[in-house]
Amino acid sequence: MLKKRNKNIDAVILCAGRGKRMRYETKYKAKPLIKIQNKALLEINLKKLSVYGIKNCVINTSYKHNTVYKFIKNFSYKNKYPKITSSFEKNRLETGGGIKNTLKYFKSNSILAINGDSLLTSNPYDSPIQKLCSNFDYNKMDILLLLIPKNSAIGYSGNGDYIKTNKKKSCVIKRGRGKNSLVFTGWQIIKKELFKSIKLNNFSLNVLYDIAEKNNKLYGITHTGEFLHMSNPKSYLQVENFLNKNNVK
Repeated sequence: MLKKRNKNIDAVILCAGRGKRMRYETKYKAKPLIKIQNKALLEINLKKLSVYGIKNCVINTSYKHNTVYKFIKNFSYKNKYPKITSSFEKNRLETGGGIKNTLKYFKSNSILAINGDSLLTSNPYDSPIQKLCSNFDYNKMDILLLLIPKNSAIGYSGNGDYIKTNKKKSCVIKRGRGKNSLVFTGWQIIKKELFKSIKLNNFSLNVLYDIAEKNNKLYGITHTGEFLHMSNPKSYLQVENFLNKNNVK
């Protein structure tokens, strides 16, 4: 049932970032290839896509792109799905430009976009992929962001990103920080057509978020697991300690 429901949406995993704050961990490889519990972050997320029926995935690369290519070749040899297409950026195009540069590879009208260094814990009945796919309403939403309470964001030390405008499962969200704000996990569904209105080739996804928010078409939905936020060596250790302490696999 899950596989059939998700087979018509394509995914992109953003892997072009430099990951400077991870210091020695990214000296010789791209950040999404950092391992947690002996598995690369990229492998974990690709396996999630496969389990929940995503057939096609684009991975953009820039920094240490050869390490990502080598990983893709090995993963594709061992796994039938998702079928992976790589998109190289000689000069980084940022998150929005990176996806815009890959639009020719997508057949679906909506794109599941995931930050390459973003991991989520979940149970089989609350998959982040399934939650996003089943709650995205193409007719009223331009973007649906997956959010999480700050106390469920492991390794995160910020003040949050967005505030829900009501208590519905999925609702319009506004930028905001403070007591009731939620953290953006880096998982989202975006209408492909939004990118065509942007003339720039190098831009952040924040540009699209701002436009969608202005038009009351930026929506959010809350994830019930944990967001593993690994931005530097300290937060990486916090994530490892959390997983070991709670016996999370």
